[in-house]
Amino acid sequence: MTIHEKEGLFETLDETFEGLKEYILGAVGQEDLHQVEQTLFRRLQKMGLRSLECFVAESGNGYEAGHPPLTEEGEPMRYKGPVDSPYFSIFGELSIPRAAYAHPEGSYVYPIDAQLNLPAHKHSYLLVKWLQASAAQENFREAVNRFNEVFDFLFFPELPHHLGGRLAAYVAPFYQQVEAPAPDTEGSHLALSADSKGVRILKSERLDPSPEEASPKPRLGKGEKPGIKKEAVVVTDFSFDPEARHPEEIVNGLLHRFTPAEKAQAKQERQQRRAEGLPEARIPHNKHVFATLKGKAAAFDHLIAHVQKRDPFGQKPLIVLLDGDPYLEDQLIEKLKAGRLHHRLDALILDIIHASEYLWKVGTALYGEKGADRVRWVENKLRDLLHSKVGYVIGGLRQIQTKNKDHLTDAKDQVLATTITYFENHRHMMDYAAYLNKGYPIATGTVEGTCGSLVKDRMEESGMRWSIAGAQAVLEQRAVVKNGDWNAFWEFYIDAERSRLYPRQYERAA
Repeated sequence: MTIHEKEGLFETLDETFEGLKEYILGAVGQEDLHQVEQTLFRRLQKMGLRSLECFVAESGNGYEAGHPPLTEEGEPMRYKGPVDSPYFSIFGELSIPRAAYAHPEGSYVYPIDAQLNLPAHKHSYLLVKWLQASAAQENFREAVNRFNEVFDFLFFPELPHHLGGRLAAYVAPFYQQVEAPAPDTEGSHLALSADSKGVRILKSERLDPSPEEASPKPRLGKGEKPGIKKEAVVVTDFSFDPEARHPEEIVNGLLHRFTPAEKAQAKQERQQRRAEGLPEARIPHNKHVFATLKGKAAAFDHLIAHVQKRDPFGQKPLIVLLDGDPYLEDQLIEKLKAGRLHHRLDALILDIIHASEYLWKVGTALYGEKGADRVRWVENKLRDLLHSKVGYVIGGLRQIQTKNKDHLTDAKDQVLATTITYFENHRHMMDYAAYLNKGYPIATGTVEGTCGSLVKDRMEESGMRWSIAGAQAVLEQRAVVKNGDWNAFWEFYIDAERSRLYPRQYERAA
């Protein structure tokens, strides 16, 4: 670009600015504020685009007469001429002039790319950052449509999908180098939890292939349905400060018996603790979430690594909260052992909500859905569970079976048998009196809420079907957003891309 052309660009920028001032003065008394706001936004976009064009023009195209870049062996590269490439910024599209040099190995080198730290794709880092943040929260079409409306672009809905895979590849390396939360923001104990949620996948990637498909049928995991869903394993970890509770408090909470006055008092007490700088009991601190379609082992590897990072000296007791899935329990315990964390496990806890649901099923089978006897029966059995009288509850259920064997329908008998088996299999996780006395949480609401907010809310909109790679990319980006790490992740991503794309600055011939 000639000096005259550069001067023309700056003159255009000045004219754009002067036109902006003239518009503001002329709009007074003639336009509504919202109209002025909209017009100013578009004009500021144009000014931003003109400013970028001026910056690019001043930066040159990477050509230095008589000073070509050198190869690793010190040989000068041949100049092949200028090349203009499109670049989409938040202000609009502009052209980047790039001097091309031929490398002896057959590739081309563009020195200006390293100087400007241009991305591998034609979309600016800032534009992609904003777009992908939206696409992680809502479907691609809505995200792109909103972008197009706000910025007056014409992007296709598929764009976030194409860009997402590149970003997802950096999530794991990012978390490997992220520092642990500050000690003064952490609680005294760590809680781990895991669950799973099915994600509907494309027909071409279904786990139960049609007879004409040659690939063999793999083993399905929990949450997977043949030909429909693939399991997303969700894990969370957070720290907390224990506070002992009485079983009666839990009973009243589960049966929704707290009065408005009691709720208001509890809220006031929480506010008072915050005002005094005291930690809130059992409230998750620095909650970290993660979800993957790569299986339980991958999910637990991430979980264990994160726990080791946030408590490198192994000072905090661990508790594990699960819904009773034996596969999750077995694999998580194995990973804790492999990570040498098993000795710190102070409690393995069955979600009290799941346990109470089995009681409600039995109560409904015995007394119907609306009888007062049903509520009283469930309340008494729930209280027994919370006092760690699991054996007593199981014995009572068996007694009902024995005494009423001639009168129980097959359906009611099956409900009783299923509940007995469930409690027997999970007795080692149901010492609720001890857990409450230690001040531990006894519900898996944190991970179940994460299953909803991280997976279900984004992945299960009507008609959605996913490729495995596409779903994985969205889940990983969405987790970064949910963890509050989006800005830090982008700094890492840009630095990593710079190192990958421009590992060396080419020396110039003298």
